[in-house]
Amino acid sequence: MDKRIKIEGSFDSRMIQLMRKYGHNREMKIEVATVLTPAPNLTLRMPSDGLQLEREELILTATAASRNLASGDSVIVIADEDSQMYFVMDKAVI
Repeated sequence: MDKRIKIEGSFDSRMIQLMRKYGHNREMKIEVATVLTPAPNLTLRMPSDGLQLEREELILTATAASRNLASGDSVIVIADEDSQMYFVMDKAVI
């Protein structure tokens, strides 16, 4: 019998519920990267391996694109290592 989970609540709560339902995905990692150069020539440094990412390698959400990112800011990045795609989700407040 298929047990259905009703997904509700805030965005964060829904994300946690989905992760519990579908499990951990080892191909995708969530990291907090550092802005090296602000837009329009946005560049980021990934903390895990020091990889420097150029604007052409990044996919920004509307939320991330609307932020006034400055050098030294932290951003939340979902890294898909199989396809080498990097999704910038939002500015991180640490």
